[in-house]
Amino acid sequence: MHLDPNWLSAPIAVPLLTAALGLPFIRRGLERAAVTQNRLAGLGMLLNLAVALLLLVYTLNDRRLVLQVGLWPAPFGITLLADGLSAIMLTLTAILALATVVYASGTLDARAKLNYYPLVSFLVMGVNGAFLAGDIFNLYVFFEVLLVASFALLTLGGQLAQINGGIRYVLLNLLASTIFLATAGIIYGTVGTLNLAHIAERMPLAPRPIQVLIAGLLLVTYSSKAGLFPLFFWLPASYHTPHPSVTALFGGLLTKVGIYTLFRIYPLIFPQILQEWQPLILTLAGLTMVTGVLGAMAVNTLRRVLSFHIISHVGYMVMGLGLAAGRDPVLAGFGMSAGILYLTHHMIAKTALLMAGGAAELEVGSGSLLRDRLAGLSHSRPVLALLFFIAAMALAGIPPSSGFVGKLALLQAAVGSAHWAIAAVSLIVSLLTLVNMARLWQKAFWGRPDPAVTQPSLLTSPKRRWLTLTPIAVLVALSLAIGLFAGPFFHWSGIAARQVMDRQGYVAAVAPADLVESTGANHAK
Repeated sequence: MHLDPNWLSAPIAVPLLTAALGLPFIRRGLERAAVTQNRLAGLGMLLNLAVALLLLVYTLNDRRLVLQVGLWPAPFGITLLADGLSAIMLTLTAILALATVVYASGTLDARAKLNYYPLVSFLVMGVNGAFLAGDIFNLYVFFEVLLVASFALLTLGGQLAQINGGIRYVLLNLLASTIFLATAGIIYGTVGTLNLAHIAERMPLAPRPIQVLIAGLLLVTYSSKAGLFPLFFWLPASYHTPHPSVTALFGGLLTKVGIYTLFRIYPLIFPQILQEWQPLILTLAGLTMVTGVLGAMAVNTLRRVLSFHIISHVGYMVMGLGLAAGRDPVLAGFGMSAGILYLTHHMIAKTALLMAGGAAELEVGSGSLLRDRLAGLSHSRPVLALLFFIAAMALAGIPPSSGFVGKLALLQAAVGSAHWAIAAVSLIVSLLTLVNMARLWQKAFWGRPDPAVTQPSLLTSPKRRWLTLTPIAVLVALSLAIGLFAGPFFHWSGIAARQVMDRQGYVAAVAPADLVESTGANHAK
């Protein structure tokens, strides 16, 4: 199968065109304009999914696809690259974006939709660009695109809590972006290039203190964007404030861009430092797990609980990166594969859970877990209650869910490489997650509702309920499919992991002939 490299521009161009075509409708403020934007966004996300699936099929045959934009060769021009990990992330992003577009059509009012759909399209463009970027500078550019779009989405309602949460979100992310840009300057001043493949070849020749400095600055940057301990505090302060359709998209997607970048950068550019920093990375993973789950047990609103669980499960993904830092290549590859599988599970299950929790809030007009304001939904909304329960059990890792196979793979990798401490922490946090999910279910869905609570009118129409429940059901079904058919999914994550760990394969796919020749010379030295 041959695939034209120009297809790599489609995951960026399609959402950009979708957003641009939707902008003229914002000023009209009509119900018909909202419907038109809804259909346009749905079509754009469908096309985005089709392109992502095409790239997924191509790359999971253990191939890479490279586009040198404008025919400028690496390292002088813009490089876009798709491999197994990129294509998996593009596909998951497309699935989540399409699901949230449908969910938003059932939960948002007409005026909010006019702004929501173009902003989501711009966000998807930035996320897709980050997954395809083959150089540090354009990785920074796409991070900024998604940052601007996400800030606008966070403050979409214009409420005081949303503005406060958005300010905290944007301040820390701007600080991280400033560090990122400064680090890019240091990299260029040190090795004379920003192309990832070229950096991978030249970085070993840089002075050792400079290598450590660059690796440390990038760890701070991406850890803050991923919500890793101790740079996570912006997340629970902001994710519970916007509309549930925004929270669901952010919870499933945004922190994973930081995780993806950690998976991409360190095995490629800093393999030796990654091995040396394995204890640090595993410690950060364990502290992130523990802090997140304890924070979830200390708050009393539905979406704040679920926001803290985002932090907790970021720790599991970073645990995969830490296990991939081992010296045994087989065990390291297995650890990376387990991390990618868990990343896949969490993006799907967490989005479904946040959608179901948001729908519960919209049903009763409150997300408070106090005074039984949410209780009784298992009787009045049994389908929603069932979907929430399945997604919650997937997050806790109960078989046969995707969470079970993801956590089992990570546990096998930890035990196989004799990392007993992180294995024990992951088991304890899983148990605490199960306890927390049971508490959440008991308070939010079981028992008798508070007679003082009145049902809002937003989700009373059958059409709105159908549009709200359908994307949740699809994501829950995907989560169950990963658990029930774990073999193929683990095989695909293994292909992606092998490509991530194959530095020379990445360089050979991107670099011109003279750079490949210099690769051999450098290694000969």
